[in-house]
Amino acid sequence: MNGRPGLSIIESIRKRPVMFLGTTNSYGIRRLLKVVISEYLEGVTGIHTIEVTFNPDNHISIVISGLSTDELEHEIALLHHVTSPKNYKIGMLIGVSKVFLSRIVSHPDRHVLAAQAGTFELSAAACSPEETDVIKLDFQLDEEIFKDSHASYIPMNIMLQQLAYLNAGLKIISVDNRGELQRNVFYFKKGIKELFNNVLEKHDYGKKDSWLAMELKTAINGYIYHIIFRYHYIYTNYPAPYVRAFANNDSTKSGGSLIDGVFKGLQDAFKAIGEKEGVELKAPRKKIGRQLVLMASVKGEPLVYAGNSKDKLDMRAMKSDVRKYVGKVVYKHLLAHTRDRRRVLERFKKD
Repeated sequence: MNGRPGLSIIESIRKRPVMFLGTTNSYGIRRLLKVVISEYLEGVTGIHTIEVTFNPDNHISIVISGLSTDELEHEIALLHHVTSPKNYKIGMLIGVSKVFLSRIVSHPDRHVLAAQAGTFELSAAACSPEETDVIKLDFQLDEEIFKDSHASYIPMNIMLQQLAYLNAGLKIISVDNRGELQRNVFYFKKGIKELFNNVLEKHDYGKKDSWLAMELKTAINGYIYHIIFRYHYIYTNYPAPYVRAFANNDSTKSGGSLIDGVFKGLQDAFKAIGEKEGVELKAPRKKIGRQLVLMASVKGEPLVYAGNSKDKLDMRAMKSDVRKYVGKVVYKHLLAHTRDRRRVLERFKKD
């Protein structure tokens, strides 16, 4: 199947991805890969391995494995919508690439989409018996768009590591073939809990003084939450870098509804336990945040953000749901754990 729209595919979709990336330096390349990988991770459930290889001349390869037959068939169907928002990830790659090649192997066939110089072609053929079910993307970034910019390997690995933290059990492999070979593997079976523990390990001196250590996992109204917090003897003040939030595969650096819900829930629980114990407590947000290490993530759609960036969630219903859940669970915990209850009463007792 050949495709030649009225405007070339490159001309018709290039403006959108370039505007979305915001810049065409190494950060723009990193943002491009994050968007593409995140689109797969948020649209496909079975992925277990993603391997990204950086080759000379801005040639990048992505291999995705672990998809079910149904998921592969869905991605094959999307190849017929390269100029549609239905397949934004592929359209964006084609729009910023000099050459692009997508191969989807789903036995017994191999489906190929190739694009170059404003035309694209779809084809299918029988795959060899030894080929595994997989998606392979190969593309060379257009030097006219990215000029002298190249993927910076260390910042790229930081981004890939975060994606691995946010997708428990996913293995991400990065390979740099430019010059001396480099290879890194990111795999975190427990997801953001391992990121949380890594932060705490930098402050071993505070382990004996830690309290109210809780890990909460739940699903509410179609959203999946993972919330981990602990009061830890640390020197730095609230919030950064010890209060962190994530929405799907993005870091909501300015917090928003999820973090606000957690803090409101803690306030409610502390107030309730004070009333039960007959002690008047005062727990303003800033005081709650002192020495609090908190990481929270939410997965689900749709997600609504404040402003044009994805730095802050703006979802009133989510804030309310999280507040009720955290307040209820923490209050129950305080009833059952004398030491933590005593610490709350001591710390937030009104002067």
